[in-house]
Amino acid sequence: MFHRGKASKVFLAASAVLAALACGSPGPSGAASSAPAWESSLEGALRRAAAEKKLVMVFFYTDWCGWCRRMDERTFADGQVQAALTGVVPVRLNAEKDGRAEAARLRVNSYPNIAFLDASGRQVARIPGFLPAPAFLEELRDVLNAAAGR
Repeated sequence: MFHRGKASKVFLAASAVLAALACGSPGPSGAASSAPAWESSLEGALRRAAAEKKLVMVFFYTDWCGWCRRMDERTFADGQVQAALTGVVPVRLNAEKDGRAEAARLRVNSYPNIAFLDASGRQVARIPGFLPAPAFLEELRDVLNAAAGR
């Protein structure tokens, strides 16, 4: 049976652990609090992709899309995902605002939606929908391996 003092110490220790977890401490998946270095325009991303011999990864989102926010908060915040994204030039486009024309050109009609483009702007792969970090990493590696084999 707990004494009042011991129960208080256990409660305080448990509270401290929960507070640390809530503040964004990295978990076993390698989650981090920063986000990828997103390019601000598709044109700039395509120029950079040509110079660096990389694919462009276009993340299409909307302001109202909860799964898009979850991709930002969980998948793209993961440290392993951030490390893997150094193999592409990432750009974010709001499909209802600055990315409307590109979303229409690529026939994007669900969100989140990720298109991979070569430096000329031609789509070479797509990942539709939300994926947690491990599944996204697997898909990204497949895309990058396929691109390397071209």
